[in-house]
Amino acid sequence: MASMRRGFFALLIPLLLAIPAFAAEGDLPERTEPVAIISGPSDIAVGRTLVLDASVSNGLGENTTYRWYRDALAAPISRSVEAVYTPERSGKVVFRLVIVTTIDGKEIEITAEKSVTVYRRKIVLIADSSVSREKLKIHSQIAASSGVFLQIVQPQASIPLDSEQALVAAITDLGDGIVGAESTILWADGLTGVQALSTATENAPNRRSAIGNQTIILITKSSIHRLARTLRGYFTLLRPQKIIVTRPEAINPLAAALDLESGLRELQQRDIDLAIVDATTTAIRPWNLLSWFVNAMLMRGVPSQTITLLLMLPVIATILAFFKQVIGLTTFGLYTPSIVALSFLALGWKIGLVFLIAILVAGYTTRSIMRRWRLLYIPKVAIIITVVSITLLILVGLASDVGITFARDTIFVLLIMSTLSENFLNAKSEAGWKGAVIGIGETILASLLCVAIMQWSTLLSLILAYPELIFFTIAINVALGRWTGLRLIEYVRFREVFRHMQEE
Repeated sequence: MASMRRGFFALLIPLLLAIPAFAAEGDLPERTEPVAIISGPSDIAVGRTLVLDASVSNGLGENTTYRWYRDALAAPISRSVEAVYTPERSGKVVFRLVIVTTIDGKEIEITAEKSVTVYRRKIVLIADSSVSREKLKIHSQIAASSGVFLQIVQPQASIPLDSEQALVAAITDLGDGIVGAESTILWADGLTGVQALSTATENAPNRRSAIGNQTIILITKSSIHRLARTLRGYFTLLRPQKIIVTRPEAINPLAAALDLESGLRELQQRDIDLAIVDATTTAIRPWNLLSWFVNAMLMRGVPSQTITLLLMLPVIATILAFFKQVIGLTTFGLYTPSIVALSFLALGWKIGLVFLIAILVAGYTTRSIMRRWRLLYIPKVAIIITVVSITLLILVGLASDVGITFARDTIFVLLIMSTLSENFLNAKSEAGWKGAVIGIGETILASLLCVAIMQWSTLLSLILAYPELIFFTIAINVALGRWTGLRLIEYVRFREVFRHMQEE
């Protein structure tokens, strides 16, 4: 037994002595492959000094040497870790870095290249995904032929965000690329571009201060002067030199000119429409007090969609009053179709219609089941709202599975819609199935008509540019309140009576 122990330990001791050697060999870190890295700006103005640095290169060994080459020159322009160059003309300049280093006694050569754009003028063009990439490429080539660096910023069309959020992400990814630009061109729908620019630079002091030295150029196909009025708040917020609102055909003349002032004169000679927003156009006057207030709200970060919905609510109420008083639609009052119309605007009329039908079906089914329970009215309505809320929760979950997401404020719209089931059930109790179906059908029809009118881009921009127009809805409703004639539907309903009266 003792001999067996001695034999075991005699075998174990060499193994234990070998373990540290194996562990040490296994724990040796893998050597990082040497990589040459060039840090420095990717664009620079003519006459400015460019400094490129190779100190962040990885995995270098001993006896390291650096050689910097420019374009096709055979002689190096620098033999240190940095290269300093002052360009004298615009165009593309390619720098090549050659690093020779010794690792484990072996000499290794690694290289890296960096292309730098040298410009006489720099303009940043921020476009949404609706603008053709081929068109942007043509604009960039025309600008480059005049020594102008037109830096294109455009989100990918496949980004699952709305247009403004996609633009914010693209501008944020640009970093300080907007610094040094003479102008920033925003080519997007309505106020989307300037809203995205304001959001992306809100917490970036370098970008916000750079905009203070620039001119913002807004490209639009809608009314230039109406859009210019809505930009007054953003001018106060961003504080650029000026904001110019013009057409897409103005991009090439502005980019090819010697400077911005020459470009503006070229636009006037070509008779291209434009409007300028500057310090002289943002003064407060008695007749634009509400406009100033709306612009101040925009300046403080209130979304334009929220302001538009609030301004359009009196317009919706006036349209619905016209439908009821003049045409004769039997909607569920004014509040219900107004809420439905706003819900359709927030959700889209197709999704909104699905949710509305689900609310009505869930409410009616729940009330039919509870009919035998003999409950009091208030607890019964509370149970109906509970079931409707659960139905909405399930629909929101199903929508998320197919890639449809809802904003936080949209959820509140859905909760308000859940109260519509009570109106439908009350109408059914009072007027029966036929009256309830006609009432909800005409309510949905009136809401869809309001949505169609409110989605008219000309009306939206007009209300946002001239919010004082909503005061005219009071005068229109006063006239509707004094309407004493028959409604149009009544002419159809009583056509037989009118025919007999004419025969007599």
